[in-house]
Amino acid sequence: MLSTNDIINIFLPVLSHWIIWLIFLVVVIIVLLLYVYSYKKPRREFRSYHLGIPITNIISLYIFTKMLEGVLYQGAILKIDAWFNAIIYPIWITKIASFITNFGSGVIITIFLMVILGAFVLRKRWRYTLLSIVAILGATILQLAIKSLVHRIRPENLIETGFSFPSGHATTAIVFVSLLIYSFKDDFKNLIVKYILIILSTSFFVAVGISRIILHVHWFSDVIAGMSLGLFWFMLVVLVERSITGLIPAVRRETKKAKPIIPKGAVETAKKIFPEVLKK
Repeated sequence: MLSTNDIINIFLPVLSHWIIWLIFLVVVIIVLLLYVYSYKKPRREFRSYHLGIPITNIISLYIFTKMLEGVLYQGAILKIDAWFNAIIYPIWITKIASFITNFGSGVIITIFLMVILGAFVLRKRWRYTLLSIVAILGATILQLAIKSLVHRIRPENLIETGFSFPSGHATTAIVFVSLLIYSFKDDFKNLIVKYILIILSTSFFVAVGISRIILHVHWFSDVIAGMSLGLFWFMLVVLVERSITGLIPAVRRETKKAKPIIPKGAVETAKKIFPEVLKK
């Protein structure tokens, strides 16, 4: 059972661990400076209508920092890790988890990424091509660097070895899904279709994260840290990308003239197949 002090420890900063929270504060200041910096009109418009990006960025960074604090300083989150690890799952759930976790592997994500990059190149979406490469490659390097610094041992399992914190599968999966939503959101005009795709995409990275816990290859806090780290990194990349969009004329021109990623013919075909859903 968790005591009141344990719950406080999980959710609120421990001020005696001032070094880790000083780093958090420095990163937050950098994020806010990126957001408030205004140079040209496109940047000011972004500042006015995209407040959710820095908010999401800071919240996800806070969650990651709390997980990191709990792991480094043996916080109460380790009790929750132990509880999840002690749950015995039926064999059929384990088999499903193994199937799902394979879709979050580096090989599968790389294949999907190559397909998406091909679509971007064919449609001359150079801005999204560069953003995709930076987002995925940066997330991979970031989570590997943190793993090598934290040196957390995985739960006892017969599948994987190596360091545990944060979950690389969770980090990569949420960056990839966020990339899909961000890149294709404007190509689906029908709100029903758009939200269905967002829900399916979100369910993917959540399922990948849960599968890592079920298979005992990660602790609960590893997965939460991986998800929050991935979301923080992607939002930071978007924040920088949108700032650059307002500063570089060539990027602004591409944004206005680039062809849709989803061809108009595909949309018309879908309307014929699903007339009731897409008639709006």
